[in-house]
Amino acid sequence: MKRDELFASIEALIEANRPGRDDIVYLERRGEEYDWRMVGTDGALIPGTRGKPEPDAWMSFCAAWPDDPERLRAFFDDLLAELESMVAPADRCRWPADQPWPHFH
Repeated sequence: MKRDELFASIEALIEANRPGRDDIVYLERRGEEYDWRMVGTDGALIPGTRGKPEPDAWMSFCAAWPDDPERLRAFFDDLLAELESMVAPADRCRWPADQPWPHFH
């Protein structure tokens, strides 16, 4: 699914059955296609990803999901920026401590 479809599917999950703070979400990217799923309590992906090529980037995370729709969109955009940084030259993990983040200007 494309980025907007990914957000819509996550938004639908949040409305229907908000993941808890300790629920694990798996997110992956293959080119311009994204997919996500919940990770079961036994560590198995729900549903599995058999038959697909390896993703370009992936991450698993737990989070307190925002209630506010605007904050959810910002959370989602930041989450994808983190995922994209795994396959791009940008390094979100090692920002100089004496410099503010660009979006605070």
